[in-house]
Amino acid sequence: MTTKTLVIKQLSRFPKTGDFDELNFEYGVNILVGEKNTGKTQWLRMLDFLMGDREPVEKAFDEVLVEKYDSIKGVFMVGDEELILERHWKQSGNKGKVFVNKMPIIVDNFSSHLLSLLNIPTLHYPEGNPLSPRTWPELSWRSLFRHIYRQQKSWGELVSKQPDVQQHACLLLFLGIAENQFSSQYQKLSDKQKKLYKLQAGKEEFSNMLNQISRELLSEQNINSHIPITEDSINSAIDSLDARMISLLNQRDQVLTSLQNNVLEEFSPERTIIFEQLSNKWARLQTNRIEISSQIKNTQSRLREMEEYSVKIEDELSRIERTKSAGEIFRNLRVTNCPVCEQSIRPNNKPSNSCYLCGQTIEIDLDENKGSEQRLDFEIEQLCSENEEAKELVTLIEDELTSLISAQRFIDEELASIQDQMKPLQVAASVILPPEISEIDMELGRIQESKKHLERIKGAIELQTNLSEQIAQIDSEVIELETEVNKLLDDIDFKESSSFFIENINQYLELLNQSNNNSWDQGKVSLRLTDKNFSFITATKKTIAGVKKQSSIGDTTILYFLPAYNYALLSLSNEMQYHYPGLSILEFPASFADDSDKEELKNHENFILEPFIDLLKQPDMKNTQLIAVGRAFEGLQGVNQVKLTHKWI
Repeated sequence: MTTKTLVIKQLSRFPKTGDFDELNFEYGVNILVGEKNTGKTQWLRMLDFLMGDREPVEKAFDEVLVEKYDSIKGVFMVGDEELILERHWKQSGNKGKVFVNKMPIIVDNFSSHLLSLLNIPTLHYPEGNPLSPRTWPELSWRSLFRHIYRQQKSWGELVSKQPDVQQHACLLLFLGIAENQFSSQYQKLSDKQKKLYKLQAGKEEFSNMLNQISRELLSEQNINSHIPITEDSINSAIDSLDARMISLLNQRDQVLTSLQNNVLEEFSPERTIIFEQLSNKWARLQTNRIEISSQIKNTQSRLREMEEYSVKIEDELSRIERTKSAGEIFRNLRVTNCPVCEQSIRPNNKPSNSCYLCGQTIEIDLDENKGSEQRLDFEIEQLCSENEEAKELVTLIEDELTSLISAQRFIDEELASIQDQMKPLQVAASVILPPEISEIDMELGRIQESKKHLERIKGAIELQTNLSEQIAQIDSEVIELETEVNKLLDDIDFKESSSFFIENINQYLELLNQSNNNSWDQGKVSLRLTDKNFSFITATKKTIAGVKKQSSIGDTTILYFLPAYNYALLSLSNEMQYHYPGLSILEFPASFADDSDKEELKNHENFILEPFIDLLKQPDMKNTQLIAVGRAFEGLQGVNQVKLTHKWI
């Protein structure tokens, strides 16, 4: 799809009071001229703000203009369709918005919206290493606009203060290469590779730590710590601990059985019988206590439900009573004025079956409130009855709960009494408790703790297995994406894609030489364009833009090259394979005027612009525009002149 062109038809700025200011432009070459301090630069700064500048308005242009004006409006042509943009910095809540055909859009979303209107793809590009942790930023309209609009301060380098990597991305987009170079598949591949490397590093670190901890634990349990740490080896260690626990428990039971027999032999038969009776009673009481505790819990739940139900009934009853009271208040309200003539209605004697307003006979009783009152009274009666029943149930449940709590308290007292009676027998048993029991219990505790650790290690091994599965899955996806990306990258021919562009740079420089002998003495310019960077190099082997730019390049050399760059960009307009929107704005530096007399200034600015005039007259440059801003431009033919005369200072 061919990129649409963007042309400025009109710029208007609106003050608080009084007449508004307006500039009108046409297709082709426009020259905005005026003496010093006539506000040429401020108009462009306001245009820059209109085109989605994120900076506060106070930083965008002069403070006097910020105070004087409330808004700026631009009428544009996008292809054959009109587009109106507005910024209102005095309206509350709209300071950070651009109005697009009256629709407010926040500045951060304006870029993608405008690019969509122009059929320019919205892309993300890597800043440096594609696999760095940084996310790929969006190549925004604001980045592209810095190549379209050459400000006064941008005549010393290709784009003032724009990083080389961003310049490279913009150039690739203009040349129609960026879709393949910075494809969504490439970004996905980068994200997948970063995730893959992160998982692999995490897995390796995790495995080393797991092996170290596992071997230490296995060594403590007298398990061979040199065997591989796998799920099977951990299961084997757990089985070994289980077997050890069973053996210790059997040993403990044997010791306790022997102890019980010895104790019972020492006790008299009477004491043995008493002990057994107390034990049985203790067990029964514990069972009863559990049952009663459950009943108490259920009863408390029922009580809460009934109390909530009673509250709901009372709320409903109160609501209906309020409704009834309101009905009694509004019952006697009647129409007091005729809806036709608005005169007061006079009371008259009309039959009860007639309308009191129009007098016509009706078949129903107008006093229909009686039926409503009866229904309300019935509802109130029903609710009162239900409320009484609910309160009775609440009382019954409260009595039941009190009884259960008393029964629980009685059982607790019985259990305390039995415990006091059994205490002498328990003390006697504890005195003769052998030390083997304590040793076995301590060993069982250690085994249980070790088993918990091994279970945790087993869980960690499962996590490690999951990591391996994730890595394998992502690795498979990376291979597929690499195939897609390599296919897209193989389709890029950097030299062929930039040949038309660099031809037009050299064509412009040749036209300069024809107008002004040997104004360009550096020979033909070539473009070294790769997937990582770019550089413009002269026949004299000097790098004038891009990576490794030489600081020894003269001001005049760069001054002639920069309009050649904009000329070549403009020549990409209306070509299907490129993405340039057909607009260029050149704000010539003040040094042109400061270092020259009027005649020199006129000649200097004119011969720089003349190639643009011829270019935009060509049939295939339809719907394109150049706006040049300076002090002279006298005698130029085939241009639209917009002259500023009012001096602000």
